[in-house]
Amino acid sequence: MAGSEPLESVSRASTFPQPTVDRTLKWPLLLCSLPLFILAFLLPIYAQELGASASDIGGLFAVFSLAMIVVRPLVGMAIDRYGRRSFLLAGLGAYILAMAVFTLSDTIVMLYVARIIQGIGAAITWIAAYTIAAELAVAERRGEAIGAADGASERGAVYGAIAAFGILVWLPLRSGWILVFVGYTVCALIGVYLAWRRVPDSKASMPPTPSETPARPLSATPRWRPLAQLNRGTLGLLTGGLGKLLVIVLLTKASQALVNPLLLIFLRDQFALELWQLAMAYLPAALILGFLPARIGRLSDQIGRPPLIVAGLMISAITSCIMPNLSSLGWFVVVFALNAFGIVTATPAQKAMAGDLTRREHWGRAFGLYTFTASLGIAVGPLLGGWLYDQVGQAMPFYANAVLLVVSALWAAFVIRSPSLHPGRIFPAAKRGLFRIRQAALTIAKSMDQLYLRTWRNAMKR
Repeated sequence: MAGSEPLESVSRASTFPQPTVDRTLKWPLLLCSLPLFILAFLLPIYAQELGASASDIGGLFAVFSLAMIVVRPLVGMAIDRYGRRSFLLAGLGAYILAMAVFTLSDTIVMLYVARIIQGIGAAITWIAAYTIAAELAVAERRGEAIGAADGASERGAVYGAIAAFGILVWLPLRSGWILVFVGYTVCALIGVYLAWRRVPDSKASMPPTPSETPARPLSATPRWRPLAQLNRGTLGLLTGGLGKLLVIVLLTKASQALVNPLLLIFLRDQFALELWQLAMAYLPAALILGFLPARIGRLSDQIGRPPLIVAGLMISAITSCIMPNLSSLGWFVVVFALNAFGIVTATPAQKAMAGDLTRREHWGRAFGLYTFTASLGIAVGPLLGGWLYDQVGQAMPFYANAVLLVVSALWAAFVIRSPSLHPGRIFPAAKRGLFRIRQAALTIAKSMDQLYLRTWRNAMKR
């Protein structure tokens, strides 16, 4: 597993416990991610039951993104200075509070409060989780570790959706909503307890700042000075390869956000589906998102990040062009699953590259910038997608998504360079395969040579 080898570190004196993602992050992330899929389905319907207008429902999704955009840059800087574990626990604790408020929500205002708390929790949790996952692996296994964290969350969302639909089939919406979120709250409590017991603490080895030198008394140091120095360091990260990577993150997240909020509407308009049919249409893609990230991340560790980013983005672009032209629900489910496979192929490699392009003491800020940029794309995409869907045509968001994905793939192919790419790391499987082919060829040649000598000797005897 990812934690079975010595950790990459800035200083040889710096050490870190060697658990794995499966032993530390898997169950906390899985248990706290149970409501993610069901909220995408039920939140608009439940809000409508409470008397929400279309603008109110749109605002429920906007405040979630806004909370993440505001919180994420500050969290990334703080994680590098004060450690990872406490922020992970704080983020998961915010999830518990959000689930409890969702349980008690009987007004639109309470739903807004729950979404803001959930956005804050998501912002804190995922920066800390990606940083911890990167530290639990050496560079050659970083993609696998980050993919395992993503996969745990996606699997939790699938399991939570299955349980919720099983309950909501038998109960009215309001009663079922309360029961489902009571269960989610209890599971989130268990997840935080497991994180507190299993996740080790770590703190990046940061160089001392002028405010920490003994030349000036601590009481005379302005409180804003450490934050200002961290902010300059954060801006410095953008001038290197990380800034080029974030261009892809912004484009891909914005392009996916063009389509994702409209899929439910498109499927209902195109095929007139019930809610449970929509859930079944999503299921194959959800399973791919839940079970493949770690395996694809391991592949990116073997053959390099840019090839998988390019391949994944092109697969998603092609399938995005095909989806609006399908008249069969069965084919739509197949193509949508392929689209999810493309996303899974590209995303773990992108996240792992954020760690490849920065030093360990900057990983908190690097993943903070990554998730902040993703939040910007997610916030911008739905506005443009909705306008294209209403004013230009139902297929236009899909085509715009494809164009942006192709541009991102070209950027990844010709601009992005991964610092860890060298033959000893990129092609270990290919090297082993070539060695085996060479050995087989030598064996065949030796056998042919022996056969020739035996035939020649028999001929000479005659």
